Amino acid sequence: MANTRKMVFSKEWKIGLVSVVIILLFVWVGFFLAGRNLLSKENTFYAVFENTGGINVSGPVVINGKKVGRISRIEFVSATDHRIKVELAVQKKYPLNEGTVASVESFGLMTGSGIVLYLGDSPEMMKSGSFMQARSEPDLMARLAPLEKKISSILSSVDSILSGIDPASVSGSMKNIEAVSGRVDRLIEGNSRRVDAIMANMEELSRALQENKEGLSRMIGNFSAVSDTIAQAGIGALMRDLASTLGRTQALLSGLNAGQGSMGKLLVEDSLYRNLEKSSRQLNLLLQDLRVNPERYVHISVFGRKEKKSEKPPLE
Repeated sequence: MANTRKMVFSKEWKIGLVSVVIILLFVWVGFFLAGRNLLSKENTFYAVFENTGGINVSGPVVINGKKVGRISRIEFVSATDHRIKVELAVQKKYPLNEGTVASVESFGLMTGSGIVLYLGDSPEMMKSGSFMQARSEPDLMARLAPLEKKISSILSSVDSILSGIDPASVSGSMKNIEAVSGRVDRLIEGNSRRVDAIMANMEELSRALQENKEGLSRMIGNFSAVSDTIAQAGIGALMRDLASTLGRTQALLSGLNAGQGSMGKLLVEDSLYRNLEKSSRQLNLLLQDLRVNPERYVHISVFGRKEKKSEKPPLE
């Protein structure tokens, strides 16, 4: 009898325990559907939007594609302010920097919309209960609206073009295309040998290129190395220096032609030439006089006796 009572008590206890677990599970699911997770530690943040784009409570809150929290509440700011205040529950293991922006974005036709967080650059972290900046991105349907208008316009244009086409002209065009195709076929058949020869040559050329692939690669590498060397040699600076040198040379030559400076005067004026010609003529006369009358310049005496004067040739 005691064993029977104990067994009955154990079954009742188990039934009660299971009932409590089921009740707690229903409570947790209810809170979760209401936007609250009783099993995770979360920080609460707020963002105010002009338009939420159809997001729902328990919607995802993601950072770089990873879910880090959920939307816990959506309500108006006040009875007179109809902007939307969204409460975000973010897990505590994901701290948010100051300046973080909350953006309402569409995740696709199947997944709907959610909140995407763009972290700020500040080293300071936001405290629970803080408001963050908010912005709204146009959803997928809003992005497709302009495209829908363009597609409708294109379809209308195509419809008008098709309605203006004459079936007889289309039939004539098809006949012309068939005639051209037949001539092309006959041309290919008449020159099949040449076509075969051309294809054989192309195949041989391709085979040769394949066989010399390594040599071509080395050649291209050498050209690349030469190009890099030229680029690193500073050709641009060298050309600029050369242009500057040519400019100075041109200015110097212009100054010489204008008679500027000693060299310019020497090249332009003929006074030096006349002086040199005059000096040359006087030097020539002096040499002739020296040859005719050497005693005027050189006196030679042997044993104190004067030499007889020789006949003087005339000056030239």
